[in-house]
Amino acid sequence: MPLGTALAQNAKDIISVRVLTGARITAEQHISALHLQLKPGWKTYWRAPGEAGIPPGFNWEGSKNIRTVDVLWPRPIVFHQYGMRSIGYKNEVILPLAIQPRMSGRKIHLKGQISLGVCQDICIPHTIKFNTTLPADQNMLGTKIKTALRQQPKTALAAGLRARRCSFSPAPNGLMLKVTLDMPSTGTPEHVVIETSNPLIWADPPTVSRTGKILSLQTLLTHSAGQPFALTRNSIRITVLGSDHAVDINGCTEG
Repeated sequence: MPLGTALAQNAKDIISVRVLTGARITAEQHISALHLQLKPGWKTYWRAPGEAGIPPGFNWEGSKNIRTVDVLWPRPIVFHQYGMRSIGYKNEVILPLAIQPRMSGRKIHLKGQISLGVCQDICIPHTIKFNTTLPADQNMLGTKIKTALRQQPKTALAAGLRARRCSFSPAPNGLMLKVTLDMPSTGTPEHVVIETSNPLIWADPPTVSRTGKILSLQTLLTHSAGQPFALTRNSIRITVLGSDHAVDINGCTEG
């Protein structure tokens, strides 16, 4: 049996997906979810998977009565293995989907696939297909989806963020980004993930320190193809992952 076929068959035994139909919250939004279950000890990855992870990808081709789909990511956990950091979920995760239908009051046909990596001592890329109907008259969310929605990172306002300042300076092969956040602790230890609007820009795992309510971090930004690049402060997305909760911060001011 070819290695690729064997790995694909193994992955089927490691991870499964089930669509939770959810509910039509308003005429303009249906909340559904993908319930991913992994064998004990296996993990899969968050939208920004880190140095050792495989980023997940979604394809909604074949769906009907869908205008947009947004994945509402629950707070992930941080893994360290072989000196590298990865970010994701272990054993099980429910990914809520916020779906905007093209025609309100009509059922939604959700068809697509998710491409992801599943890892233990080795990582296996895998694609899972799904195909289901979401009724328009369902108006009660199940407990599992409600729990996953509560596990989303807090907004900056809800987390008590008072200021977010960042600065750029030239660095070999890229830019050095320094950020200070005036915000109560999210719980020790605190990890930070930096994303930008350009998927070709890579941010190293930041060095992080806290003094009172001030969280300071520094990271090197580089282009995956080694090309020069420019960024605006509004294009920076900062996620703070603490032991108590996470915070999602979009943009920063000069400082």
